[in-house]
This record gives sequence, structure tokens and C-alpha cells, in this order.
Amino acid sequence: MVITKSSALGKVGLTNLGNTCFMNSCLQCLSNTTLLTQYFINRYYEKEINLDNPLGSKGKLAKNYAKFIKAMWCSS
Repeated sequence: MVITKSSALGKVGLTNLGNTCFMNSCLQCLSNTTLLTQYFINRYYEKEINLDNPLGSKGKLAKNYAKFIKAMWCSS
């Protein structure tokens, strides 16, 4: 998927759940970083997940961020 500045997707507000406004503003900034968003939408991150790190999350954070980005940019 190619993201353009004129794209209507991804520029929607997120609903705050109590005190999540700071997290939501960070997520919207990250999601509008074009190269990072394309990296996750095109699943390039998958080959770079370190599944062997005992201190890591086995890719859970990256996978959930990718699901979030796809929902923002690829869903109706």
C-alpha cells in the first residue's frame, strides 16, 4: 500500500479511554510517519522479529502495532 498525504485513512481521531490522550497522540504521530507505517503495512517487520531473546516479547508488540496500523490505514 502506498500512503499519500491526501489519503483520508489514518487521519481519524482515536477515542480516549480515561487518561489515554497522551498515548493516542503518540500513536497518531507514529502512524503518520509514512516510512514507518509502510514498513508495518507491508509486513517488512516480520523478518526482523527476534524470537530468541529471553527478555523480549516474542514480537507481540510489533504484531499488535501492525494490526493497529492496518486498522487505521486499510479498513473502512
